[in-house]
Amino acid sequence: MMPFITSQFLRRRKGDRPAVVPKGARYLGLIGQFCELPDDVVFTAEYSIRSAQTAVYTLLGLSREATPVSQGKFDPRVLYEAFRALHDIDA
Repeated sequence: MMPFITSQFLRRRKGDRPAVVPKGARYLGLIGQFCELPDDVVFTAEYSIRSAQTAVYTLLGLSREATPVSQGKFDPRVLYEAFRALHDIDA
């Protein structure tokens, strides 16, 4: 029923997906989960939001950045909670 549901999890290489604003484009911005955003994880609502922000800011010539990607892997609280979950430790 949904043949492309797993396509987001297939292996890929840099350049497999188009840039949010393709080189030379003046009026075209690609949004959603099938455009390229560096250092981000597909299959999240935030990915789609960041691609839309990037497209709008770029095409309108605004000097703004899309919402930054959460770097929870560097947050000691997140690491501690992950450790507790992996070792089945209750508070």
